[in-house]
Amino acid sequence: MKTIRINQYVPERKELVQTEYQVPNLPGATVLQALQYIYEELDGSLAFRYGCRYNHCGLCGVMVDGKPRLACKVKLDSVSEISPLTGLPLLRSLVVDRSGYMKKLQGLALYPQGRAVEPLGELQEDSLHKDLMKCLECLCCVSSCSQHTEGHNSSVDPYVFVKLAQLHLDPRDETDRQAQAKANGIDKCTDCGKCSCPNGIPIKKAILSLKGNKTEAGEVE
Repeated sequence: MKTIRINQYVPERKELVQTEYQVPNLPGATVLQALQYIYEELDGSLAFRYGCRYNHCGLCGVMVDGKPRLACKVKLDSVSEISPLTGLPLLRSLVVDRSGYMKKLQGLALYPQGRAVEPLGELQEDSLHKDLMKCLECLCCVSSCSQHTEGHNSSVDPYVFVKLAQLHLDPRDETDRQAQAKANGIDKCTDCGKCSCPNGIPIKKAILSLKGNKTEAGEVE
């Protein structure tokens, strides 16, 4: 058995409360499996999100020993503490409020917009665009950003920049995504490189491409 500490948000008290649990430390077990065990066997009040259980849905993002991670990918054997993602409104236990992001994105028209009247043929997709399309929308990058302020209205938001960069690099799109990025505070980004993605997306390159540093090969100078 293994002891893990979970910092759960209690809405009635408006604070995080730490609880220790004993869970089986089976070979290859993940943080998500530990959370499922706790919910099913120890504490039915524990709330957390997940969907696919294997790196496709992006719903199981949590802080693991102080770092934003996907619970389905992190092995349990080296984990001590689990908390909700930081920088986001809390609902209950490990669940954060994602609704504000959906409202925030509605005004950005996040789909290719163009006036092409003839078929484009095979899409010429550069390597950076391919990498950015791996985004699972887990919001872990938001929790890792040192300039992001809590809530949905932060003036610096790496998740929004990744979504805009996806379209900026899409040859079908004619909307000025760099102007949208400016309107959403990209100039306040310090290029510190601390924004991290558990799925390996190069967030700094996405931001630099929106700042005008994209080369023909899709790499960032």
